[in-house]
Amino acid sequence: MDKVYYENTYLRELDCTVVQVRRNDKATEVITDRTIFYPEGGGQPGDRGSLGPFEVLDTRKGEQSESVLILAKDCPVEEGVCLRQVLDWDHRYKFMVIHVAQHMLSGLLFTRYGIGTVAVHQGEEYLTIETDRESIDQETIDGLVLAANDEIRANHPVLYHEMSHSDAEALGLRRSIKVEGDVRIVEIKDVDRIACGGLHAARTGEIGVICALGHEQIRGHVRLYFLCGQQALDSLLSAGRTVQDLCRTFSCKPGELEGKVSDTFNALASAKAAASAASRRLALADVQNNTGSDGVCLIDCAPDADLQDYAQAVLQTEDIAMLVTSTAGGRTRWLIALKGRFGAIDFNVSVRPLLSDINAKGGGKSPVFQGVAACDDKEKLEAFREKFKNLVLTK
Repeated sequence: MDKVYYENTYLRELDCTVVQVRRNDKATEVITDRTIFYPEGGGQPGDRGSLGPFEVLDTRKGEQSESVLILAKDCPVEEGVCLRQVLDWDHRYKFMVIHVAQHMLSGLLFTRYGIGTVAVHQGEEYLTIETDRESIDQETIDGLVLAANDEIRANHPVLYHEMSHSDAEALGLRRSIKVEGDVRIVEIKDVDRIACGGLHAARTGEIGVICALGHEQIRGHVRLYFLCGQQALDSLLSAGRTVQDLCRTFSCKPGELEGKVSDTFNALASAKAAASAASRRLALADVQNNTGSDGVCLIDCAPDADLQDYAQAVLQTEDIAMLVTSTAGGRTRWLIALKGRFGAIDFNVSVRPLLSDINAKGGGKSPVFQGVAACDDKEKLEAFREKFKNLVLTK
């Protein structure tokens, strides 16, 4: 197969002859005598487009490293016909640009910071570079992005060199060579050299801009996320609009925004803590007001009540047999406490059988038990409360 995509990366259309058609239960696979369709490999997605009137859904690498065009199942293409290949150019060019950006970022990581690249993925949404480091500080990431954008403005050419495996090894590349035989070296002058069979934009200036999207630790390595080209511009514009909106909301300048947001979060945290404390006090008061002289407390509280507040209230009581219910959305949350003189009641033996009356499940550890009942019938719930009261008073 004549791999024309290496001869002219920017060629968008090409006439070809179909030399082989294979059909299976998922797709029609087509091989042509020559091609501009690059097969998926090295973290770069396969090309899409059309072959004559037929849509090319993907391009994959065959057993002989040939491009295998993936068409729809039962596609009526035949061997021997001459058809025109047309690339989905937006898709192809996007990944040519991302691929150059990846080489540049990996090269700068290695030469400036001594950080190696373990794996890369050129995705539809972002570029990822998995490094050989367990941690990378934000200062290093920021420095990398600034250096990468400097090299974009320098508009370096992307060069290709074919050489023997031994000659390529002698170059001292930042990453080991994974193929046998002759090697294709991709060089961004003064930035990076590496063995690569992928497709790339012709100059670094075509990237436009690079921005960091974030990072995470995975498998003991730091994975870096980047946006390139139009995606980066769109993200930066969106971030700028967000900053402007927040500045208007907080009536501040961009440099003051971080402090304003921090102050707001601290105030919200304080308000939340105060609200939680108030909720616990209200629950305690509710328990105290509804506990009879017999030590039994029956409460049907609001649908949005936090039953854990009632569980906390139990800690401040000596003797109590409490049943709290909260009904919403066709189900009822329940909480039962048996403490003090009621603590001798075996929940599993004596109380659990009552739960079947309201189709309830749950459990816990003395003195508090809780769960959910698939029931919102008021009469059944009231009967359940009465049974609970009678049980604890007769034990």
